[in-house]
Amino acid sequence: MKGSLLLKSKVKAMVFRLTLLFLVYVSVFFSQSFMVYAYKGVPDKVRIGLLFNDSQTGQYSAVSSFTVDSPKGLQFGYSTEDEFVCLQKEASEEAVTVRKDAFFVKGSSGLTEFNPSSGNPPSGEVIGAYHIKIGKDYKDYNALNKDLAEIRKKGVDAFSVYDDGWQIWTGFYVDENGAQAAITDYVEPALKLGDYSVVEPSMSRIVVLSKDGQVMLMFDSIYHAFQVQPETKDESCVLRINGDDKKRYRGAFEILRLSGSDMTVINVINIEEYLYGVVPYEIQASSHPEALKVQAVAARTYTVNNLNKYKRLQFDLCPTVYSQVYKGFDGEASSTNKAVDDTKGKVVTYNGKPASVFYFSSSGGMTEDVRNVWGSEGYPYLVSVEDKYESGDSWHYNWEVSFTAQKLKQIMIDRGLKIGDILGIYITKRSEAGRATEVIVKGSQGEKVYTNGSTRSFLSLDSQWYDITTDADIFVKGNDGEAIKTQLGGKKVMTASGLKTVSSANSKVSVVSANGTKTVPLIPTNYIFKGKGWGHAVGMSQEGAKGMANAGFTYEEILTHYFPGTKVE
Repeated sequence: MKGSLLLKSKVKAMVFRLTLLFLVYVSVFFSQSFMVYAYKGVPDKVRIGLLFNDSQTGQYSAVSSFTVDSPKGLQFGYSTEDEFVCLQKEASEEAVTVRKDAFFVKGSSGLTEFNPSSGNPPSGEVIGAYHIKIGKDYKDYNALNKDLAEIRKKGVDAFSVYDDGWQIWTGFYVDENGAQAAITDYVEPALKLGDYSVVEPSMSRIVVLSKDGQVMLMFDSIYHAFQVQPETKDESCVLRINGDDKKRYRGAFEILRLSGSDMTVINVINIEEYLYGVVPYEIQASSHPEALKVQAVAARTYTVNNLNKYKRLQFDLCPTVYSQVYKGFDGEASSTNKAVDDTKGKVVTYNGKPASVFYFSSSGGMTEDVRNVWGSEGYPYLVSVEDKYESGDSWHYNWEVSFTAQKLKQIMIDRGLKIGDILGIYITKRSEAGRATEVIVKGSQGEKVYTNGSTRSFLSLDSQWYDITTDADIFVKGNDGEAIKTQLGGKKVMTASGLKTVSSANSKVSVVSANGTKTVPLIPTNYIFKGKGWGHAVGMSQEGAKGMANAGFTYEEILTHYFPGTKVE
């Protein structure tokens, strides 16, 4: 009995230990799962609009037709959540044409689209968007292929169609009457099937044509978007647009026909491979490896924070400065690819969420608080920090630009601001870092006040950190003996005949100083802006990051310096 109790006690202890071990395992598992869940916003893939129309930003590059090729062939189909479904292949490296199914005239210069309802089409071979369906529906391509071959043997130029099922069609007709006539005069005499119907135009249909102009596949689905992928996935198998080696891309192309636009071409690509084509265009690939890692993490974090920026056009980001400059495969460099790989999945976070990171070229020695640039609140990590590791000889670290008063007047007029002749431009407020946060442009008929970031953008200046001098400036002694910059227009001055107000009726006056006599205008005719730094100055200075990397800081230390209170994880 005693032995039995001891055995039971040992069993209970073992069960307890196993239970405890299980609970520890579950705890660790869910802890790890929580971390993954916290970053579920970091996608495996991103969607980059390569060719598209966007009236909001004025970007217009959508196309009605383009060619695509890949060194080891192509696959055409669509993607589901789990896999790519291949519908057709081009096994060779030959380029194929992808175009929308619409109304064209084929001339010596290529295809010209036309609207059939607007009147007679231009002269040349007419290609329409009406077709003839031949016979039954098929469950898959293999079931269709035998009948397609037989139909072609009988002289009918037929092709395979996927419209959420498989069919065989023929012809490109301008209207229904033309298609009906073709059935009577051409198709039925050749096939003798007696089973045909006219297919009307579709605003979503896409055609794939071989190099010799034969239809390889027609696609029109209400469930899926058309995609093109390389036949194989090795490093060299990228997609090339229109035979241009500067337009080669990893991943896949998704082609959409959106309302009011030609075809939109989207590069669907792994986020890390996307960054391969971004980082070298945001920072020199020859920079210190830690600086490249800084840029890789910053670009990844920007990407995560701007997913669906172009949701209305069904992609995430564009390849220009409206998002991040992206040049695809031919923009890559081995050094920046390594920086992306070495920081894979890393983002800047604040309180467990991806931070809103911004970067720019150079600060001039001090970054700026976001409130003084964009007026934004609630970003405790977008504050002014010292930037002492910048190179003082970097591009636009120091800059100078001048405007005549007449040019400034015209700029105001062009903006609909009728403030008359420019009498003066004054910096009336500065940030703690020294940047202009309020500037007044005073005219003979009114004035215009600019605040925060507009103190830079109103004249497209390199930065908000500047001083203004004019050709009407003189220096006088103040009560404390210090030299004070001023202008004489409207001032009271002592002359040989007594105290007088300097009238603007006189365009110039002579001023006597210890250095002799000089003539200055009463009202400035030329304004000189002399400043330092290049960019909005919020967040990370790229020149400063390079300097910190050269000084021995790690990429995590650099990022947390520019974004105080954040983590890299």
